[in-house]
Amino acid sequence: QKGDFYALDRASGEVLWRVELGSVSSKPLVSEGRIYVGTDDGSLVCLSALDGSVKWRYATKGPVLEVPVVSGDLVLFANEADHVFALDRRNGKFRWQYKSDTPEEYTLRGHSGVAIIDDNLIAAGFSNGNLVALRTGSGSVAWITSLAGGNEQFVDVDSTPVLVDGTLFASSSAAGVFAVDATTGRIKWRLPVASAGPVVSDGQLLYFLAAGEGVFAADLTGNVVWRQGTEGGGEAGPPVVSGSYLFYSLSEAGMFIVDKSTGTVRQYFDPGFGVSAPPTVADSELFVLSNGAVLYGMGLRGF
Repeated sequence: QKGDFYALDRASGEVLWRVELGSVSSKPLVSEGRIYVGTDDGSLVCLSALDGSVKWRYATKGPVLEVPVVSGDLVLFANEADHVFALDRRNGKFRWQYKSDTPEEYTLRGHSGVAIIDDNLIAAGFSNGNLVALRTGSGSVAWITSLAGGNEQFVDVDSTPVLVDGTLFASSSAAGVFAVDATTGRIKWRLPVASAGPVVSDGQLLYFLAAGEGVFAADLTGNVVWRQGTEGGGEAGPPVVSGSYLFYSLSEAGMFIVDKSTGTVRQYFDPGFGVSAPPTVADSELFVLSNGAVLYGMGLRGF
């Protein structure tokens, strides 16, 4: 039923509990017996993982589409209105807020999530093309770096930054994928791939999808290692890397599993309606929600 949030038994798919939250597009965060989940009407909700009871709810003025993070006694999250919030994770009380300037012209749907750099710094991207590092304790700005690459339109940094060995990797829709020093904000390199989506990494390679271009793997110095075409497959969801494989979804073609070192397709799953949601891999199991509103659980043993 639309608006219900479910907890299911992982082995059987049996419904353990459900709670009405309204429309949810974000992936939840589970931490220390609590679930933190953003809603499309702009709230961050804290639930008990045991029974789904609502511990607290904090309302904002923009959809919360990305997973929050926990740092110390704070839960931190961003919304589509270009705000970052820090709340007391125990009771949901406001600690601080950062507001970025939003362009007057059209921006792309979606927004960056928050990435933890260390105990004192977090980073997030914004629709004006900026990547910003904020001090966790106060929300003050440590540095701001533009990833617009000289472009004026569709410069949105909707990619949640990924931290690898002191370097942040993020994408700007108009300008491509960037490597940025996490301490200073200095740009180390740029890979100019238009419409690059969210970046993920296994610590050795970077992986991302670009509309009309396909799925890419690049090394940590910005060299493309392989590319796999996705023409005609529809809109791509965020990729997921686990073990030896990269998993990604296409809104019309379904879900694909590729060898992360070569890009060779090893398997795909088409439930008939396509898949827009990113899959979840846990141990040797795979879970994916189809566009037909069916949740599938699959084993990966011997794959």
